[in-house]
Formats: sequence, structure tokens, C-alpha cells
Amino acid sequence: MRWARIVTLGAAGVLATVVFRPEPARAADRPAPGKPASTDAAVRYSAGETPSWKHQKPIALKGLEVSLSSPLLVARDKGYLWFPSLTRLSSGHLISVMSNYADAHTNSSTALASWSSDRGLTWTRPTAAFYGDSGLSLPSGDLVLLPYYLYPRGEGKLAAPYQVCHARERKLERIQEGLSVSGWPRPDRSFAPELGLAGFVFNGQVVPLKEGGYLATLYGYFKGAARYNLVAAESRDGLQWKIRSLIADENCKLKGSEGPCESATCRLKDGRLMCIFRLASAVPYGQCFSSDDGKTWTEPQAMANAFSVQPSLAVMKDGMLILSGGRPGIFLWFNADGLGKDWQRIDLMAHHNACRPEEAITAAQTSAYTEVVSLDDTQSLCIYDRIPNGWSPIPAGSKETNSVWVVAVKLLTPPPAIR
Repeated sequence: MRWARIVTLGAAGVLATVVFRPEPARAADRPAPGKPASTDAAVRYSAGETPSWKHQKPIALKGLEVSLSSPLLVARDKGYLWFPSLTRLSSGHLISVMSNYADAHTNSSTALASWSSDRGLTWTRPTAAFYGDSGLSLPSGDLVLLPYYLYPRGEGKLAAPYQVCHARERKLERIQEGLSVSGWPRPDRSFAPELGLAGFVFNGQVVPLKEGGYLATLYGYFKGAARYNLVAAESRDGLQWKIRSLIADENCKLKGSEGPCESATCRLKDGRLMCIFRLASAVPYGQCFSSDDGKTWTEPQAMANAFSVQPSLAVMKDGMLILSGGRPGIFLWFNADGLGKDWQRIDLMAHHNACRPEEAITAAQTSAYTEVVSLDDTQSLCIYDRIPNGWSPIPAGSKETNSVWVVAVKLLTPPPAIR
């Protein structure tokens, strides 16, 4: 769960896990949904500066060259601004939803939303919205943004309001009724009974099913479970969901005190589904495959060199894969053959620091929550955050700000396996 822990570097350079349970942000500190964000959030560039993709020296990987751009700013604020998501709409526009409250359970998970119509070069002034990191495109072109938290509604259903971004519009409309999840194999255990929350949240990337409809992932607690459980749900319309399968449960053999939770799912070039998921901070990701469109999954295996929170996946031309994530640090991993096993790594945090030394990031100054999306056959975009005061609010009078950044990723040489 994103609020539970962060990895920091001790004085001797040893990794340590520190637990934070900050108080929820006060309602008065949050902009009302639909209202503009604070003037701090509108800060962009110096007078006369024109944003552009300034690609750095190509990075040579095995059979592949990759060029990363200098990071560009998405949003900046004195208040909480972190855990960014990134979604490409059917129109080609991009939307980023960024959490703007303390990393604690709440029954009002607010956020800031910003749009880009030029492939991530410039972004609108953020507008208040509600948090969610799983989106799907309807046949109409509208985007449905699934909620994060769910609530028990009786008859074995969990439900919540959801948000819609209509095609070519730059606003999110909240729909109070209509989204539900049924077919649970066991009763859930609430994250916070005092807030009326259910025990599972939507998280990760939505994948179209071969027979039509969608597959999404949720994680949380079943009653009596000591660790998280990761499940897949199916829906024909993106609103009425039913549990399709258990991807990995609390009894899986992989190490990680939290258990299978935050995940990313994609369809491989051979037609299988692949799911990569978190087990705890600073431990390898788990990985499962499905050959029957998510009805059953292989036994979870630990990845060799990819870790640890909120993975994100992009599928490029002919099936090449890009994975983003980290903690400690922020990384991009590349799988040239599209089968999801052999990964090569680029240090994205080091790249940021080389390009933006005036706003450098340490391992304790980012949530390491990222998202990577494909823009075309050879280009993708990765988003991440910088939180200079860590999990704590920025002190009054400080010149620091929290900020969210994007880097353009360009593939210069197609790998031999997919030429």
C-alpha cells in the first residue's frame, strides 16, 4: 500500500525501511473538485523559455540505442503533489492525475489533473479532481478513469463513483453511481473501517480482452489474510466488473512483507498476458503470465533485476517492452524480444540529476511512482515526481516545491529480434 513505507539511505549507505503514517490532509487545504489549483501549481518556465525535447547522447544497450530527453515540468506546487499517473486518450491528448493529499487513508482521495495536447511538451494549469490510476477507452473515445477506493454496497458488491473525460475535452466529470465489482471469492477486510472503505482498490493498467471488454487489476485484503492479494476483474462496458481470477495471493512463495499488490499488465506479442507486481519496497517485482486471457496465471516468479513499487508497462512496435519503476531510485527497463524475461536497465534518476542539477533527486526525494506510455512506434513518455521534503509537508517559508516531470524516450535502433 502506497502509504506504508519508504526506503531511505542511512549514514552508512545501508538501505533502511522507515514507516510513515502522516495525518490526512485537511479538507480546507484541498481545492474543491472542478476548481483551479493554487497559483503555485501554475508555475512553468522562465519568461521567454520555450519548452522542447532536448535529447541527450544516445545510450547503447545490447542491440538497441535509446535517447532520453531532458526532463520537462508537468506541475509544481507547495502542497502535496506526487504518485503521478499518465494516460493517452483516443484523441492523442495526454492526461496526468497527481495525488495532492498526505499518504494516508481517506474517504476523499483528491488529486490534480493536467492535460497535454502536444505529446507532453506543455501542460494545462492543473485542475482539482479525484485520484485514480487505471483508465480505459470506450468505443466512443471517452476515457473512464476507475476510482482508487471502493465501498461496500451489499449483495457482495463493492462500488464507487468514477470519472469520465469525454473525447477531446479537458475536464473530468464525476459520475456518482454506476461502477461496481462483484463475484468476490471471499469477503474483504476494510483498509479503514472508521472511514467505511472496502478492502480492495483499483490499481494498474487496463487491457482489452480478446473476446471484447476489459481486464483490470485490484489488490487488497481478504478477511483473515496477512498479506495483500492481487486479483483480475473483467467487464464488458468498463463499469460493471466481475472478478475473473486470482493472479497471486498472500500465500505466494515470493518474499515481500506486503504481498502481491501494485501491478502493471500488458499483452505480449505472442498473445499472452503478463502481469508484473510489487511485493514490498526494495525487493524484486513478481511476475506472472496468462495464456487464456487472464482466467488462470502461472506461478509467480521473482524478476532478476527489476524492483520494487508501482510498475508500469508500455508495448512498442512489434512487441518490444518498456518497464518503469524503482525504489530506491527511478529506472527504465527494456525487453527487446517482447517476451518479458531479459531486461536491460537505464537509471532515470541519474539522468534527471545530470540534466536538472538545480533540482536533483535523491532516493528519499521521490515516491518512485512512475508511468510510461507509448506515443508512436518509436517514442514513449515517462512521468515521475520530485518530493524534496520526502513524505513530510514542505515547511512554511521554504523555497522548495514538489514537482512532477516527464522524459521523452526515443528508440533509435530496433532490436535485432524484432527487425
